[in-house]
Amino acid sequence: MKVNNYRNTKGFIPSENRTIKKLTEKDVLKFGLSRKGMEHVETLNDLKKYPPNIVVANCIKNITFIQNHYKKQVLKKRNNYVMSLGIYQQLHYDKERNFKILKPSKIKFKNIYKPYNGENLDGKTLFVSRTGGVGDLIFILPNLTYLKNKYPTCKIKFACGPQYQSMIENWNCVDELINLPFELRHIIKSDYHAFFEGVIERCKESETKNAHNLFSEWLGLNLDDKYLIPHQIPKRNKIHECQKILNNKFNLKEKEFILLQMKASSPIRTPDPNWWLKIINELTKRNYNILISDSGTETEGIDIYLDYVNDKDKVFNFAKYSKSLDYCIAMASLSQMTLSIDSSLIHIAASVGVKSFGVYGPFPGEIRLKTYPKANWVDADTECSPCFTHGIKPCKKAQLRGIKYSPCYEQIDINVLCDKIEEVYNE
Repeated sequence: MKVNNYRNTKGFIPSENRTIKKLTEKDVLKFGLSRKGMEHVETLNDLKKYPPNIVVANCIKNITFIQNHYKKQVLKKRNNYVMSLGIYQQLHYDKERNFKILKPSKIKFKNIYKPYNGENLDGKTLFVSRTGGVGDLIFILPNLTYLKNKYPTCKIKFACGPQYQSMIENWNCVDELINLPFELRHIIKSDYHAFFEGVIERCKESETKNAHNLFSEWLGLNLDDKYLIPHQIPKRNKIHECQKILNNKFNLKEKEFILLQMKASSPIRTPDPNWWLKIINELTKRNYNILISDSGTETEGIDIYLDYVNDKDKVFNFAKYSKSLDYCIAMASLSQMTLSIDSSLIHIAASVGVKSFGVYGPFPGEIRLKTYPKANWVDADTECSPCFTHGIKPCKKAQLRGIKYSPCYEQIDINVLCDKIEEVYNE
């Protein structure tokens, strides 16, 4: 989650214009956390020995902030809120005007945390939260579907960033959708909690086990792979809107295009756009239509990018019309296949039953896509891949070369890659 801007009574302040105050060891201790509990571990069982790095913060001043360019959220004075340690660091202090907005609550998260581990949920409430992106949320979905089918009288609350809620509000297994950060009362009133902090990022097992298997084990379910295929139904009204976009804006029909996602939220999982340009030009030369998918904020950049493609009649900017995540879900369901890096679109494709092809570098495709029957992928083959590097910083080798994007993708042969994509498309 990224806080784009925030305000108190004096108005909005863009986050890029303010300095985030780092937390000290003393600050961390006030939340009942320890540096030991933030270290990398070997197994999920090791991770379970410590509470997740989630904090309870008391709001000192009323604050309104915007998360990921999406919508305004309000934290009210004197209320206690639950959030990740990283979000607390972003929100807690205005360094430019020298005043605190949040402080550690007297209530420690570790004292109220009731982790779910496969217990009977008849008549119980399960509170679920994850601060990751679309893929992380979809890793949770099959488990919640299983639990709701097994315990139909249970109530499942789900807290996530508002930019993802247009997807989750359509999940029948979720009874209540809540913004992150959220009020402490939601935790207090729930019988069990499912937080996934560190399951992928701080656990060595995540380098050898598929994420779906990890999340299921974390919940004490250990579901068979056949249950770990996510399913969601696109909204009917968004299907109709996307059909109109295809017909009226792009002069295309269903199942005669590839939906492409070129970049991830992290630069380390993102190839150079010039590398993608070679793939796009090769695919259009082979007579394939391509829709480029991204958030609406990327519209102008994609328009500029399209000036460089060879066949402008076969490549289209879908970001211009994709107003929210549910548009992407609908358009993916209408595509013949999706093509993407290690990011959201390939998981969305799996959830709507569409063929997909993934290009993987820092992480091997096996640990993300193994449970998807219609997914294929290629892994970069270099001496340093897979590197299993998380975070928002570029690849170290890229930095040494003075570039932003991970160079491991450049080792993938374009023609061989396009042959494989063509094979999947025509299956």
